[in-house]
Amino acid sequence: MRSRSTAVLSLLAVSGLLLAGCASTGSGTSPEAAPKTVAVESSLTDPAAVGDRITADGNSLEVWSGIVPDEAAAGALGDPEAGTQWVTANVAQWVSDNGLTGADVAPVLRSTADDSFEGVAVPQQNVDVEMKPDTSYTYVWSYAVPEALVDPSTLLICVGTGDEGCSVLTK
Repeated sequence: MRSRSTAVLSLLAVSGLLLAGCASTGSGTSPEAAPKTVAVESSLTDPAAVGDRITADGNSLEVWSGIVPDEAAAGALGDPEAGTQWVTANVAQWVSDNGLTGADVAPVLRSTADDSFEGVAVPQQNVDVEMKPDTSYTYVWSYAVPEALVDPSTLLICVGTGDEGCSVLTK
């Protein structure tokens, strides 16, 4: 009886090891080669929603949250110029080329109320770190926005200065 129990337990142990080996080898793809999130088509006139990944010129970003206006940014950046307010966006960013830093690919703030407005990103952290392609980096960007344009429904963050790759800041 004892030898039969030992044989059954040995058989179960070997089966478990074989199954574990199959599960660990999977289909041969590593996590780095897993499918990437697909970017949605977006523009100034048809912006993406918060949480959608947007792309332009090989660079991507995804807005996590936006604060309109952001009075707390003055604690980190100082008071904005007279007649402006800080607006802040928390974003994940990706690049496709080597040798780029966060400062190189800083998003631009745009306004549907004034198509000539292009807000310059001011970092709340060090952005001199070289970004690796296809790796997500989180940045907090603030923008000094004229008070007349600080309207959450009209502000968009864009991958660059073009008309594509834009997202709303609020849900």
